[in-house]
Amino acid sequence: MIEKPHIPDEQISASLCDDYGLPDIELTFLPVGNDSRAWAYSVRARNGQRYFLKVRCGPVYPPALSVPGFLRDSGVEPVVAPLPTTAQGLSSTLGDFSLILYPFVDGGTGAETGMSESQWGEFGAVLRHIHATVLPCSLHQQMRKETFVPKWSRMVREVQTLVETCKYMTPAERELAAFWMSKNAEIEQIVTCAEELGRRLQDNPPPQVLCHADIHAWNILIDRDNRLYIVDWDEVILAPKERDLMFVIEDTDVSNEHARHAHLFFEGYGVTPVDALVIAYYRYEWVIQEIGDYGERVFLAPDSGEQTQRDAVAAFQQLFDPGDVVDSAYRSSNPGAPRSAPAAPECHPTSAPARSSPRAAAG
Repeated sequence: MIEKPHIPDEQISASLCDDYGLPDIELTFLPVGNDSRAWAYSVRARNGQRYFLKVRCGPVYPPALSVPGFLRDSGVEPVVAPLPTTAQGLSSTLGDFSLILYPFVDGGTGAETGMSESQWGEFGAVLRHIHATVLPCSLHQQMRKETFVPKWSRMVREVQTLVETCKYMTPAERELAAFWMSKNAEIEQIVTCAEELGRRLQDNPPPQVLCHADIHAWNILIDRDNRLYIVDWDEVILAPKERDLMFVIEDTDVSNEHARHAHLFFEGYGVTPVDALVIAYYRYEWVIQEIGDYGERVFLAPDSGEQTQRDAVAAFQQLFDPGDVVDSAYRSSNPGAPRSAPAAPECHPTSAPARSSPRAAAG
């Protein structure tokens, strides 16, 4: 989030002293990230050591803490795992918030700094290693499993009801409501499409592997020595490999740069069949998540500040731009269609056969 949470810095510092043994720290808020329930801080200890602190509203999903540590201990070095508390926990509690401390990676995201050819190949090899990882039973039992039921559908419908019935209190609410109503039929069709695709996959579910679930270039860090790191394991899940691969596989008419990146990625990952139906489902599910999340920030998050609301409205509108996620979902279920988004997308991704080589799919 770009606005600080309603917690005094002194309370955070005291908690880090008590739970992590870090007295006399310098705490700096970082206006980064796109999670409406989490905030980031830089922590500088008395000895000059730096840390990254995530403050999350509510309890933490346990595998988000334990899976990165397991992967690190299993030799997947690019994974950034939380540091233990003095009591050997992986997070601490401060009122209604959870505090998770990480090593600080001094660098930028792959989206901001770009990734070299070798880094794209390394990314593919690392993700293949993650997908091949077998979790111990104790950890496996804690994991969320893909159900192919879009979890954000309920939120989209809740916001849709508010848009249609409530009195708008802020400029952001009025602007988002007007835009939403202009897209209302389209949003309803997107939700229907995602649920239909999900039901088809429930009838014949594909194999599931360990997935990061949010493995785009903003969650890849490149440090000053050009080392690659993977962060933000909040959504880790057992799901088909396409849950992660959709962030790399693009439409057949993408730019040469995107096609080249995908080709390099699969040089590291290796050739693997890709199910077009699963990719289509995840693209539609991603759209629903974005619509529901940004709508919630404007209409249902009382702590959202004015800047957060304005940014949410702008991001919501951008979803429907040509070439953005709505367009990508349409194309995944309607291959060969023109880039302009149809008013009522078809849900027939099986018209495109499952691809046997992602390299070929990437161009």
